[in-house]
Amino acid sequence: MNSISNWILAGLVLFVPASRAATHPGNELRPTPEFTNGTTLTAANGTIAVWPGFPASVLMVNNSLPAPTIRVRRGDTFSASVSNKLNEPLVLHWHGILAPSAMDGLPQSAVPPGQGYRVSFPILNRAGTYFYHAHTDGLTAKQVYRGLAGLFIVEDPEEGALGLPRGSHDIPMLIADKRLNPRRELTYNPNMMDMMMGFLGDAALVNGTPDVWMSVDRSSYRLRWVNGSNARILKLGFDDGRSFQVIGTDGGLLAAPVAVTYLTLAPGERADVVVDFTRDAVGTGLTLRSVPFEPGGMRMGGGMGMMGMGMGPSQGSSLDVMRFYVDKPNTVPGKVPRKLSSILAYNESKAARTRTFDITMERMAHFINGAQFKMEVTNFTVPWNQLERWEFKNRSMLPHPMHPHGTLFQVLSRSTGMLTPTDGGWKDTVLVNPNETVAVLVRFDAHAGRFIKHCHNLEHEDAGMMLNFNVEPPAALRR
Repeated sequence: MNSISNWILAGLVLFVPASRAATHPGNELRPTPEFTNGTTLTAANGTIAVWPGFPASVLMVNNSLPAPTIRVRRGDTFSASVSNKLNEPLVLHWHGILAPSAMDGLPQSAVPPGQGYRVSFPILNRAGTYFYHAHTDGLTAKQVYRGLAGLFIVEDPEEGALGLPRGSHDIPMLIADKRLNPRRELTYNPNMMDMMMGFLGDAALVNGTPDVWMSVDRSSYRLRWVNGSNARILKLGFDDGRSFQVIGTDGGLLAAPVAVTYLTLAPGERADVVVDFTRDAVGTGLTLRSVPFEPGGMRMGGGMGMMGMGMGPSQGSSLDVMRFYVDKPNTVPGKVPRKLSSILAYNESKAARTRTFDITMERMAHFINGAQFKMEVTNFTVPWNQLERWEFKNRSMLPHPMHPHGTLFQVLSRSTGMLTPTDGGWKDTVLVNPNETVAVLVRFDAHAGRFIKHCHNLEHEDAGMMLNFNVEPPAALRR
């Protein structure tokens, strides 16, 4: 039975091209179904052959792995009913989206099996590539790993007027590593080292599909990269060393494109890039991979790390993501404008205060300012619409991608050197490497109320590397 048959038997709605110019080893990249605004997102257990011929138990939203893509325009009201058909609690978080506290997807909002809730709020974000995923206390890592994540794309007129690749040349890509076993199941069974380091895989899925290839023509493509892995940091580049242009990060377009040959994305981070195939001959094939890198501090997983316990895949090891084949001769010029957007930079001198967050590890557990998550404890309070400087000081030997809810921020500096291309623009997640301090400028002016800040290594998050904080309402509402 081929892979298409397996997906159909699993009850998924697939887009099948009317004609196929070529076929290649592996599985063709498939579009994800799109969510109809105002309807229901139903999370349920299901069985699907992620690898052809190997049925596996997974978690799906609306019978889809990954979850359906949400696509809205800035200023629209996003609304959805979330239905929990799992056998465990669930809440969905709209990662990077400026949602009200009660609808953000905090762990406190999780509902038990058989129940649901409704969200409805205006989209305040600029155009960009966001995503959504399970955020259930103690269950986030397992639920995301087994399938509860999808893309959340925001569009607006500013971006639409730029002439960037669109339609069949605008490709959302949710990338996540998975750990292989002989039956090709998405089994989540972390050991003690996995919980300390993060659960790493040795195979990549793109939009829920392994061994992926995509047929392209001789033109430019916009690739929306989302690192949906539990813990793996991706250093993405092509095997021929070609350059590509970064046009956006977590919170939308950069001010101008940046040419790079590789790009580092921590779990939770996103990047929009434009890749130009116009100079490639028909018949060219190339591989997108996560190239090897030294994670710093200590070798993790497959290296001899803590207590000499070497096991499993390692952080920083090479991982093939997918193949691109230039199969079609038509050439469409692919120019990226020199100016993409206007971003008003925060002024550090206007910051009212500096908050320091010490990241430490003791007895194989991770802490922020010596604390771990407690459901009803508010760890600190932030004034409404006040610019602050936050410093993440990583005093541990492991990398930590830090993600505050309820805001977008700007990365100011790294103690270890220059800012990276993925530090540019508006951010909601930033990687803090071992023995590094990262400073950001942040303001909370979208919604008041309770939010959380946590490590987006999902094993660390589930183990308590997360704090509650409160955003005070505007003064006019406090009277």
